[in-house]
Amino acid sequence: MSKFPSFINKAAVAAALCLSIGTCTLPTATADAFDVGGSLGTIINLGAQYAYLDKQLNYIDNGGRNEYMQQVKDKYGVDETERANTMLASVMSRLSDSIAVTDPSIKQKPYNYFVNKDTSFNAFCTVGHNMSVNIGLFDKLNYNENEIAFVVAHEMGHGEKGHAIKGVRKSFPIDLLTSLYASQNPAATAQIGAKLASQIGTAKLVTKPMEVEADEVAFGYAVGAGYNIGAGAAVWQRVLDRIDTSSSSGVSDLFNDHPTNISRRDKYNTKMSAWSGNVVKVDTKTGSITIRGKEFYKPADTTDMSGKEQAYLIAGNLSAVYHNTSKPAGNVWTSEDNLLYVGEQPIMSLNSVANASELQAKLQQLL
Repeated sequence: MSKFPSFINKAAVAAALCLSIGTCTLPTATADAFDVGGSLGTIINLGAQYAYLDKQLNYIDNGGRNEYMQQVKDKYGVDETERANTMLASVMSRLSDSIAVTDPSIKQKPYNYFVNKDTSFNAFCTVGHNMSVNIGLFDKLNYNENEIAFVVAHEMGHGEKGHAIKGVRKSFPIDLLTSLYASQNPAATAQIGAKLASQIGTAKLVTKPMEVEADEVAFGYAVGAGYNIGAGAAVWQRVLDRIDTSSSSGVSDLFNDHPTNISRRDKYNTKMSAWSGNVVKVDTKTGSITIRGKEFYKPADTTDMSGKEQAYLIAGNLSAVYHNTSKPAGNVWTSEDNLLYVGEQPIMSLNSVANASELQAKLQQLL
């Protein structure tokens, strides 16, 4: 793919055809005539400027990525909450190991990461495998590691696909690039880094296709790391339930270039069902969980979580039972801490279930 904007390529091709083939009729020179020489000079100059930008970005993405990370930390602030930092370290380790199965290069260029002080629902991955999670995301997801893992996996998807670099090349201000190139300022890398840091979280550097691609690969990363396969749908159900885009939470502005929350939930729900061999399904309207088309359970809302959000997490555990087999082995049983199991796979807590023994018998029958 070309490194330069399409209008540069088209203009250059047109000019080259005129010069080499000799079939173009150029207008007589007048005060308002098209200046081929001047235009070619502009095109060449812009090409040099974008080559200069690429050189700076390559440094920020590799050898200078730790310096850039410090700029990002300085801008957003580092949150030292122990619970959040411990959980993020666990998530990053597990997801990195999952990614390494198909991309061993992650071991040579591991992600830098930190928890920042922003209280809104967000996380980001910028140039250089540098990423951060807002402390607000931990709070709003109630420190649910499975759900947090899917959000982080999405951001790592951006990193693995190089979306940040592509976004910068597309949106970097021409006037600033021209100024930096003209001055050949030794501090240009720092200035470019500062500009990148200022755009983090504004949805200016990513496109909707990039978001779709990041969601797609995030599913594989999170599942490969052993997280609950239903957590992807559960995240977006929670956003719909508690972080509504019409509120003052900032999610509307943040996700204005993203797929809708409903479409993201539904795609993850479809993926979860397919992973179970289409045995386990969740009705997106009612939150009812079915096994082979027969109703198993419809969770009720609690103060911490809606019934629908619970349904996706329970169905995710059930999907693990049916993955690669239509007839799972193992009995249904309840542990001393009141967790319902199928074999070694935990399914759900029975603490808030009125007729726990009946539900256990029902699951055994549906298996």
